[in-house]
Amino acid sequence: MSVPSSPAPARPPRLWRWLVLLPALGCLACSGGGGAGLNPVQGKVLYKNQPLKGALVTFHPKGAANLNTLRPTGLTGEDGRFKVVTGEQDGAPAGGYVVTFVCSEEVKPKKPFAMEVPEIRDRFRGTYANREASKFTVEIKNGVNQLEPFNLN
Repeated sequence: MSVPSSPAPARPPRLWRWLVLLPALGCLACSGGGGAGLNPVQGKVLYKNQPLKGALVTFHPKGAANLNTLRPTGLTGEDGRFKVVTGEQDGAPAGGYVVTFVCSEEVKPKKPFAMEVPEIRDRFRGTYANREASKFTVEIKNGVNQLEPFNLN
């Protein structure tokens, strides 16, 4: 004699909606061209009127003293141009910034065939790296921002 099988317990009707909605919300949070509140920013760095390759450009929010604040940054290419990212997302929040520059270079070893790890230093020895001493400021506006070139002398 066969025993009638009991039907599978019904899931609460609202649970399946959440299961469908959560992945959709996750995709929405990761999509977009710059994240919530971020504005596209591009610029160029020159040194003695020539494009500066390999400079780290850091945007320090004016008035923000919290070291945990995520700062927008950019890295210059061969032509001195950079695109700003905040974390892993393109762009920067609107507001005023102090801008600093660090251009790393490898220091040649003292011995020609040394097996040491190469030393790296700032090409400008910190001249443009100090937020408090920087003379470079910008205002990021809502929307696309194409900055005037920064000319380091």
